[in-house]
Amino acid sequence: MDSAVLHATDINTKDSSQSNIHTFIKKSTDPLHSCVEKQLGAVLFDKNMTQQSYLNILIAMRNSYSMMEHSVSAYGATQQLLVGRSKLEWLEQDIAYLQASQKVPSANSNKHVDLNNIHNVSQAFGMMYVMEGATMGGGHIFKALKKHSWINELEGIRFFYSYGELRGEKWAQYIQALKQYHNHNPNSADDILLGANTAFSVISQSLGDIN
Repeated sequence: MDSAVLHATDINTKDSSQSNIHTFIKKSTDPLHSCVEKQLGAVLFDKNMTQQSYLNILIAMRNSYSMMEHSVSAYGATQQLLVGRSKLEWLEQDIAYLQASQKVPSANSNKHVDLNNIHNVSQAFGMMYVMEGATMGGGHIFKALKKHSWINELEGIRFFYSYGELRGEKWAQYIQALKQYHNHNPNSADDILLGANTAFSVISQSLGDIN
């Protein structure tokens, strides 16, 4: 996925002065976004999804978010934004529930993922664009997961439930912060895009060939 990250960034550099940073990032990350959606959808929207496959997805997401949250925590502005938005505790709760209550065996949680270093706060903002945007799609996944009889509506599904009814409000708050940052740093668009593409690449690599 590394070459895809570079390619997606290069072909959109000419648009980096676009004033609507949200639209710019959404459009420019579409290829990698679609790739990750297909990887997740192939498992999570399968009516015959097994408990083990679901656990593997959760572990892959835990690995991804652990690295990404560590990266964005290195900068004051994004560290402050992360307060109240960390997903790691939810993932740990879901994984523990499946492993204990559903008697699902552990999966490999040490898969190596090549995380490109985040070098500045603009790239960290871009990484958070993906981390926060995922909560919006999580609402659709949450509805699909509830159809499985082996999933407890109150446990094992916390990550995809995310902010619940507040997901729209939390997303709007993040987008407002992103726009304010970009308005004060008008040359930051390319780095924001790089951070977002890196996040999608990290998640895609973590998911690998889970089925």
